[in-house]
Amino acid sequence: MDPVIEPVILANSKFSIDLLKQLCKDPKKNVFFSPLSISSALGLVVLGAKGETADQLSKALHFENMRIMYHYLYEELYKEGEYKYDNKRSLQLVNRLYGEQTVNFKEDFLDMCEEWCFASFRTVDFKKNPAAAREKINSWVKDKTYGQLMDLLDPEDVSKDTRLALISAVYFEKKWATGFKTMAPNKKDMMVMMVKTDKLPLGTIPHNQNKKLPAEAQILEIPYENHHLSMIIILPNNSEDLPKLVDSITYEKIMEWTEPDNMILTDVNVEMPKFKLQESYGLNEDLQALGITELFSDQCDLPNMSSEELKMSKVVHKSGIEVDEEGTDAQAGGGGIIQPRCSKISTSITVKPPFLFFIRHNSTKSIVFWGRFISP
Repeated sequence: MDPVIEPVILANSKFSIDLLKQLCKDPKKNVFFSPLSISSALGLVVLGAKGETADQLSKALHFENMRIMYHYLYEELYKEGEYKYDNKRSLQLVNRLYGEQTVNFKEDFLDMCEEWCFASFRTVDFKKNPAAAREKINSWVKDKTYGQLMDLLDPEDVSKDTRLALISAVYFEKKWATGFKTMAPNKKDMMVMMVKTDKLPLGTIPHNQNKKLPAEAQILEIPYENHHLSMIIILPNNSEDLPKLVDSITYEKIMEWTEPDNMILTDVNVEMPKFKLQESYGLNEDLQALGITELFSDQCDLPNMSSEELKMSKVVHKSGIEVDEEGTDAQAGGGGIIQPRCSKISTSITVKPPFLFFIRHNSTKSIVFWGRFISP
């Protein structure tokens, strides 16, 4: 792995797990977010921070004393994972800082935002016209996500007192390497299930090569076309064990669970639901729970950003995913109706909620999305 991007991946992976556990505290809610988008956006604030504010951000983001550069990882993601479909990116991660137009933001800081991860900075009139500022922000997010993420900011999210808003949004569209087909409808099940037979990497949690201990969960990789990205599904054997499984996750365990010795290429019959998630988060409280407290207080120290005293008003993140027979957010259905199961396949897996999943950029092993599917 390129040593330039390795610290970025390590930091983002650890932060992603911390935030996953925080967002999963409500056991009844679906979860879907892009840790990479959020951490790179918060990294922009690190560039403007000093003192305890900078220390809290760096600790929560697992930067330690390194200067983390997301620019190179973004280049890698777009180089390998991108294809054009109706002039769209398959993966679109966008960050932007919106500042009050009467505040004088430093040129050096704005230049670093561009260098950091292609991030941009814009001024708006929060003070005199917060409604127009909100509309401008929402319009930008809608445009950058091809009309999929609407109304990111609610009216109560901005006011005449807002001075700085950090916006992070994600869009993802990708076809499977091999598609699914729709299963015959089951009136007892509200979910529409799909099925395919394929040779896929399959493993157990914990990694148990000698089969001496009972498995707590199965872990299955389903690649997208070109195999640049994959969806990794973590399916607990007992649904009530999912919270305990989430609590146990560490970066080291993710690496162990997905290593080639554990993920064995297996002939498998996979049944899983079609599903759509669109989640929006005001992350202020979650970030404070991770130790980032000064950023939202009067003690906020952002001297590299502006000579004026500032504090973060709002950190908002919205992301969406639609999984169907052809892939993620595919434009059309996937062919004929078939009956479930296939007796000639050696292993069958039925993926039903609740389960965890993450979408990984395979060459860098970077986690782009985390999700938890509880109910349709």
